[in-house]
Amino acid sequence: MTCFERLDTADANKRILEYWKKEEQGSPEDQILSPPCYCEYIDSMGCAISVTKTDVGYITTKQREKSLFGEYRYYFPNGNIQKTGEYFHKEFNCGIWREYDIEGNLIKETDMDKPYRMYSWQNILLFIKEHNIDLYDEQTFVDRYVDELNVPYWYVRWRNMDKHIFRGVTIDARNGRVVGDDILQPEK
Repeated sequence: MTCFERLDTADANKRILEYWKKEEQGSPEDQILSPPCYCEYIDSMGCAISVTKTDVGYITTKQREKSLFGEYRYYFPNGNIQKTGEYFHKEFNCGIWREYDIEGNLIKETDMDKPYRMYSWQNILLFIKEHNIDLYDEQTFVDRYVDELNVPYWYVRWRNMDKHIFRGVTIDARNGRVVGDDILQPEK
């Protein structure tokens, strides 16, 4: 499979320069010592776009307003696509991630959701609803990881307004069993 997606690097560089010129005009006392390498803007569909230029290519992210998920694209310096995927806006990669060589040939696909099939995102949403957790609260944190024994876990941390505490719950993604339920810090 070949992917012909390309980033218009000239447009990306122009957007980055324009963004930094505006930043400098807004805060002339703050000198920017490093070369401009980042910009953010809202596209015509209302999506928040970020573009980052690195020594080895470009990274773009795209997220719809009020969406919990976004799109990630990593490009070679010549603008050819290198990696694509989806991410949960506060922490983890999800869905199918694809990697390409410099000519655009698919070299690898990784299903980031595979370890979490037994206790999936849908189960986490039910847990969140049952515990009256606000996913849009900046104090809410949802992550997932696979430990050194290859056991997948979900981790949810939130502010429990009823008891004025923060809770952190670790869930075994193989069976949905809560393996950790901690009070993290009293709210002050």
